[in-house]
Amino acid sequence: MTRSAKQLGERRGGAAVVQRPRTVKQPDERKQEILDTAMGLFAANGYDAVSMRDIARAASITPGLVYHYFDSKQHLFAEAFDAYVVECTNALIGVLDDPEVPLARKLDVLFSKAADEESQRYHAFFHAKGNRMFHDHLSFALCERLYPHVLAAIRSDARARGMEVRESETLVDFVIHGQLNLMSAHDARAGERLDLIREYVEILLESQTRPTGEQTEAAERAGARWEVADEG
Repeated sequence: MTRSAKQLGERRGGAAVVQRPRTVKQPDERKQEILDTAMGLFAANGYDAVSMRDIARAASITPGLVYHYFDSKQHLFAEAFDAYVVECTNALIGVLDDPEVPLARKLDVLFSKAADEESQRYHAFFHAKGNRMFHDHLSFALCERLYPHVLAAIRSDARARGMEVRESETLVDFVIHGQLNLMSAHDARAGERLDLIREYVEILLESQTRPTGEQTEAAERAGARWEVADEG
């Protein structure tokens, strides 16, 4: 046996066992690898059934390296969750914030994205049996991140047309939190439901959009009626 072989391995039962050299990866790459491995195991076996040692074994690294990046399974999952929310919404936010994209197109992209979540990285985990709580938490987090961008898009479109949207915060809250969960439900009627919701939102937007200043005048007229009633 040569000296170099001795350096790479040790003899067991007369045979040289060669140790595999450790693959060196950039920290961000290694970290993402651990996250992806963990989420795959969570989807296949359930969150509670997976340990940090299981994750290390599946990723072909030592448990110590997993703990180097994440001090607990809870920390690992929280980081995977937060990064996933950003990943799922970044492209959509880019469209919503683009002043050159018409509002109708922005809403089309919003609804289409909600209906196409099967293409997302961790879809299998959040739709696995028994993970409804995780899925609901994800839906809420996605809505919260999208809310200010949808609100800004609707207000900007109205201003550009010399209009304003009545109770815009309430309207967008209804559209985001009330409709995205419906749009992400996958069944035989998903396409039909998506078209129907899109039509409802257009009707709602049209009914709540009016020329700038009209809302103030309406409020003043209502206030005047209350004053007259009080005097009576």
